Amino acid sequence: MMLKAAEFWATARRTGMPTADPKALDGDVILAAQATVIAVNDAVIVATTNVGHLSRFVDAREWRDIDEDLR
Repeated sequence: MMLKAAEFWATARRTGMPTADPKALDGDVILAAQATVIAVNDAVIVATTNVGHLSRFVDAREWRDIDEDLR
């Protein structure tokens, strides 16, 4: 999972769109990697208020939007 997080981190940096300060631990890519790893056999949606960062790596939505999509 941390290798996947490192891939996401490197991709974000290479494209000039980092999700955290260079000196900060990047929780966004770690969370996205965790969701990706468990999504191998199942669909996973990350409920977040930070859709802009997380949606670059994984299906991320505001929790209100998830509820509407599942009705």
